[in-house]
Amino acid sequence: MVHHMLAVFGAVTARPPVGLESPSALLRPHAKPGDLQELEQEDVECKAVLERLYEGLKASSRAMAFPGKGCGFGYERGPYCSLAVKGGVHVLFAGEVSEWPGINAVEAAHDAFVRNTEPPEADDAHWLLDFYDSFISTDSPHSHEEILQSALECLSEIKGTFAFVIYDAVHHRVLAARDSEGGQPLFWGATDSGQLVFGSAIEDLGVCNPTATSFPKGTLFASERHSTYNPGPEGWVIEGDEYPGELLSFLKADEDHWKSVKAIPRITSKGCVAGAVYHVSSQPDITHPMAH
Repeated sequence: MVHHMLAVFGAVTARPPVGLESPSALLRPHAKPGDLQELEQEDVECKAVLERLYEGLKASSRAMAFPGKGCGFGYERGPYCSLAVKGGVHVLFAGEVSEWPGINAVEAAHDAFVRNTEPPEADDAHWLLDFYDSFISTDSPHSHEEILQSALECLSEIKGTFAFVIYDAVHHRVLAARDSEGGQPLFWGATDSGQLVFGSAIEDLGVCNPTATSFPKGTLFASERHSTYNPGPEGWVIEGDEYPGELLSFLKADEDHWKSVKAIPRITSKGCVAGAVYHVSSQPDITHPMAH
């Protein structure tokens, strides 16, 4: 049974990896984070996408959340699909994890039941939020690469099925991942207006045609704006770079490298490129060596 979840990110917040962008979106100028008109339009488009999902879900379990900046989440609340929020970080999670790195979630829940106390965390979304918070809450700041390496190591040790999306509004970061066996469905795509969309059911990504495709198992997507503050017509605003997002594998090629990810262009019957399909390769990724 598929538990519907959908995450939408505007172009000012997240960029797809090379190859996934809609052909129409590539022709559009990229929006700047300080463009208020663009932000308002992205909020409208985000809500339109999520409301279509919301209308098709059961009233007793459906939920939505809109952090702003063209971002939003829609999902079916339940034991295997949940949202956790703290300090500007939103975690949308689907699946079931039996063991997190260093923590047996099943045993922890059982012990709490035996002692007649509350479990350590309400659901897997909150467990994941705790792990993410541990990456960014230390006294010394972590670089983007250090956070990616910590995330890859953590993901490689998780036992269970999962698909999740993390939006960190404070650090302007979006992460998404799917378990190594592909036990939990996850799809993604880009709209003509530049939105990046993740969902657990391909039919919920109709707005992304023709780029909608399966999110590769055993991988982590990461998009982060390396922002600086510059004066603009509306006062001091955030402006960031236009680097595309990265797609990295957390499957090991050898003792020192993760496996690489390859993008295969999708060609229409008219010979036009329409997005890409991504696969984990057996070759090592020499650009992101493991941290030892």
